Amino acid sequence: MPNLALIRFATRKPRLVINLTVLITLAIALVAALPSIWPTAFSPLHPLEVDTDPENMLPQDAAARVFHNRMKRELYIHDMVVVGVVNDVHDAGVFNPQTLQNVYALTEFSKTLKWPDEHRPDGWGGVIEADILAPSTLDNIEQDGLGGVRFDWLMPVPPQSQREAEAIRDKALHIPFLNGTLVSEDGKALSIYLPISSKELTYRTYSRLREKIASLEGDERYFITGLPVAEDNFGVEMFIQMAISAPLSMLIIFLLMLFFFRKLTLIVSPMIVAMVSVICTMGLLIATGHTVHIMSSMIPIFIMPIAVLDSVHILSQFYDRYQETGDRRATIEAVMKDLYKPMLYTSLTTSAGFGSLALAPIPPVQVFGLFVAFGVLLAWFLTIIFIPSYIMRMSESSLAGFGMPGGPGGPSRNVLMARLLHWMGDRTYRWAKPILVLTVVGISISIYGMSRLVINDNPIRWFAESHDIRVADAVLNQHFGGTYMAY
Repeated sequence: MPNLALIRFATRKPRLVINLTVLITLAIALVAALPSIWPTAFSPLHPLEVDTDPENMLPQDAAARVFHNRMKRELYIHDMVVVGVVNDVHDAGVFNPQTLQNVYALTEFSKTLKWPDEHRPDGWGGVIEADILAPSTLDNIEQDGLGGVRFDWLMPVPPQSQREAEAIRDKALHIPFLNGTLVSEDGKALSIYLPISSKELTYRTYSRLREKIASLEGDERYFITGLPVAEDNFGVEMFIQMAISAPLSMLIIFLLMLFFFRKLTLIVSPMIVAMVSVICTMGLLIATGHTVHIMSSMIPIFIMPIAVLDSVHILSQFYDRYQETGDRRATIEAVMKDLYKPMLYTSLTTSAGFGSLALAPIPPVQVFGLFVAFGVLLAWFLTIIFIPSYIMRMSESSLAGFGMPGGPGGPSRNVLMARLLHWMGDRTYRWAKPILVLTVVGISISIYGMSRLVINDNPIRWFAESHDIRVADAVLNQHFGGTYMAY
């Protein structure tokens, strides 16, 4: 049989299989990494490109997206970063000399937040200075004698006295479109609206503003929020979380396998299979020119546990049978003969499930589904050739004492997990009807729960209630008309 021929090749040429696995993995990793490290020297290759903009979940030619971008151009609308300033300590709220001096300084600092941008005609992107909405950038129009009109800035310079600060408040509250948007009705809060040239610069703007705010002295509080802030921060923090979660998941899997099999040298092999599967999948994704989107960042989390599953089946059977013969080759070939088809079928069905996401009309979801499907099949192939090769390269002494005592027919009930499984098997047989009834009840509750689902399209709500952006949104909504759609 072809499957057994492949297994025999792996058990008879283990060094060749392991060396080929290492060489191919290194080659893919280098092809993906070198263009990002030395873009000039490796310009024909594709460098790593990261995209944290949820708007790109839709294709460029999607009708809703085309209309949205056209309206933004025609109405000259830009995404807005909202800086809220709240002072609950001073009797006059934010309208005191110290707070308004800080607001003025922060506004002037915001005008400098510009960076090189190759996509703009002038070559610079960031905060659009001409469209900043702040006390020092807004006009104050007043009557100037009979038949005269006087134009002036609402706050041309920071006030030096409390009277000057209150005069600014009175002027702002007399301008209808500022009341409740730039200045709260109770005078306890005001906002600075910073339009940005592109959402890609939001996180950079957000970080620089926080640094500047940390240097200001005063008893007021600052809050930074807005739709682009939530979207861009979510993307950035999502990548950070994936960088933390992926190694943690590997650690948990490693510890669980160590607990079950108690043979460190043996359980290293599934970890290698998982790592190689992730490196090759993500490396090919980058090398083929695909952007690493928020969805793509989750690929390792899905591949790693799936990649270990087939290895666990093999090691479990190997654990049960090894003590019968003490022959590694005979045991692994017998195990693979039994498990080859079940592992193939489960891998194919899993891969087909993820591959079906290619039918979704969302490009990042398509990429996610196809590459997870590829990673699952790659993990299966690595499992059936690498695990046997790895076992054959282990020394005889490293397998001493490994396996179920006495084999499957031996005193397995002395093993804790075996005793637990025997206990569960007996109870499942005796309590079959109550278990089925509880299953039906659980399904009924789940169906009711599904009917209560609420779609959440507000990125602010993607953060924990204690997150700075979520807190900022809650506080500013108490003082103003809202920040979710703040333009």
